[in-house]
Amino acid sequence: MRIIDDLPIQGKPVHLYLKTRKWLCANAFCEFKVFTERFEWLRPHRHRTARLDDALRTIAFSTNCIEAAQVTRILGMPVSHDTLLRLIHTTETPAAHSPFCRY
Repeated sequence: MRIIDDLPIQGKPVHLYLKTRKWLCANAFCEFKVFTERFEWLRPHRHRTARLDDALRTIAFSTNCIEAAQVTRILGMPVSHDTLLRLIHTTETPAAHSPFCRY
């Protein structure tokens, strides 16, 4: 049983209780011993849906993380400012090209 957080409904936090299946590998040479069911809308080893992560990332990039943590609490997506900082640091941003020529 996994508990997954999703986007709020009418300002109330949503927790999904997801029952997943596990399979054990009997092969001694297999590098993976336990296989779990994967879902496309849920990243492996995460406790939030991809769309909740995207919403939190948008809020975190729009303001500083302490104020963003207060905004998320009001919106029904309570996370700490440390979690928002972690989301910012793990986000890959494209390299920005300067409009000015250096040559």
